[in-house]
Amino acid sequence: MTRSFPRDPSSRLVRISPPGNDASATLDVVFVHGLGGSIDTTWGAGESTWLHWLSDDHPGAVIWSLGYPAAATKWTDRGSGMSLPDRVPTLIDRLRDNGIGSRKVAFVCHSLGGLIVKQMLRHAEGVQLLDIQTISTSTMGVAFLATPHSGSTLATFIGTVGPARPTLTTLSLRAHCSHLEELGNWYRQNAGALGIQTVAYRETRKTRRWFGAVLVVNPTSANPGITDCVTTPIDADHSSIAKPQDRDADVYLGISRFITRLQDRAASEQDAKAESGLNSLESAITPPADLVEKIREIDAMKDMGLITSGEVAEVRTGILYKHYGILQ
Repeated sequence: MTRSFPRDPSSRLVRISPPGNDASATLDVVFVHGLGGSIDTTWGAGESTWLHWLSDDHPGAVIWSLGYPAAATKWTDRGSGMSLPDRVPTLIDRLRDNGIGSRKVAFVCHSLGGLIVKQMLRHAEGVQLLDIQTISTSTMGVAFLATPHSGSTLATFIGTVGPARPTLTTLSLRAHCSHLEELGNWYRQNAGALGIQTVAYRETRKTRRWFGAVLVVNPTSANPGITDCVTTPIDADHSSIAKPQDRDADVYLGISRFITRLQDRAASEQDAKAESGLNSLESAITPPADLVEKIREIDAMKDMGLITSGEVAEVRTGILYKHYGILQ
């Protein structure tokens, strides 16, 4: 079966996972490309990329790829581009239109994509509209791949060379940009409070450009500055770090483990919420003895390892529904 991305120059969100697993899915994983990238090129080329492998390996997660115009210069972009704050509301609308925020969310970001996601979280958290705030309140984790948290010297170089004609997007990535510093401070101060787990990877190989080889994002800039987040060095350049060649590649293994951890956490929180709801319902109603005995039998089956916590919650809900004709 051929699996490829649709080609469209406008901002869009493409679903990578096949339809059909939404009822059992606990996590949406959204990949966001960086400067000069696209849905078609950043994550690999051909009929199947590592995003498809992750979809196959994590059936309980729905994998998405978010695309937006991200040209580096005006020679390759029809307009002057958009700054980070101006770009974000449109992308949030794109996510909301596709139901992102209705369950737990994780973002995997390459380069500029990481700054886009931090700006989206900040915007969503600060807006007094519940359906927009869900983008931040539902986010469980963010993985950064070579994201220039304090800017890139390459963007600074492009911005100072006349013929390059940088877009506003490129200019927003200049090293020591005050907006990036402020955005980084916001993320460091709020990621923990929002319950967001952070992982980060950095390039170690220089990228060849027409003017020579350069480390696009240096180790200091690649560090998001989050407690308990160690920025992992990867034997790759700025482009190839987002294109693991197989399932044994360090980036693939790291992101796969990250998704697994978040899925486990989402399932645990879901079970706890269901258990709390059932306990509240049971405490508000004095059940008959036969109903109590049925529920105790289900709990005993869980203690013996015969059924999972999620199955316990589902069966107990069914018992209560059947007896009272109500559902929490």
